[in-house]
Amino acid sequence: MLKRLFLSERAMLTAIIINAVVIFALYFPECRNNEWLLAIDHAFIVFFLIEVIVKLVVLKPKAYFGTAWNRFDFIIVMGSLPVFLEGLFPVPEATGLLILLRLFRLVRLVRFLRFIPNIEHVMLGLGRAIKASVFVLMALIFMNFMLAIVTCHFYADVAPQYFGNPLVSIYSIFQLFTLEGWNEIPAAIVSTTDSRVMIGMTRFYFAIVVVLGGIFGMSLANAVFIDEMMMDNNEELEKKVDLLTEEIRALREGLENRK
Repeated sequence: MLKRLFLSERAMLTAIIINAVVIFALYFPECRNNEWLLAIDHAFIVFFLIEVIVKLVVLKPKAYFGTAWNRFDFIIVMGSLPVFLEGLFPVPEATGLLILLRLFRLVRLVRFLRFIPNIEHVMLGLGRAIKASVFVLMALIFMNFMLAIVTCHFYADVAPQYFGNPLVSIYSIFQLFTLEGWNEIPAAIVSTTDSRVMIGMTRFYFAIVVVLGGIFGMSLANAVFIDEMMMDNNEELEKKVDLLTEEIRALREGLENRK
């Protein structure tokens, strides 16, 4: 039974990979409306739909929906069905409906996640990491907000492409936090003036922004996130150390009793 299940899972993974290749090919302009590729793509939808129906019949709805991965598969497959609308009636290329239908096609690729080894532990670690990083992320957002307003106040007229309004300024400050454009943005401002005082103050100010947000802030957020993601490994190592300690203690007590 386990061997059959393994072969079934392997066959399903193969089908998902082949389907991904077909979807990949369909996004080339010369293949976008290829009838053969579209037919194969629709055949995969039918194949996945039959899989869901068979599992529902064999396992019964209560047992089927009692498994998280089955619920995940069901949502993904049902979300793929609107792709059939593209073949039932012509959809103009310029409409947003066509883009939406093609996005439904991409939904099926998410099923590949269930075949990633230890994905449950990865998801649990991700959830813990997000919770642990909430306050750090909130601090970064608040810092971004404050620096964006301050920078917009001083440099809105000097560099409107970066700090012309608070929204644009928030994005530019975030770029600096990620160390993207840390040199180009100050250089663009410095190039607009000949005042050495202005040049020096600008470079000093943006150096502070990069150090606070990019080096300290983002590094702290990454450290907290990675530490929580690795918590499972640390717990397993701690259990092994505790077990080894108990064995050493028991061995020592046994030697002492013999004496």
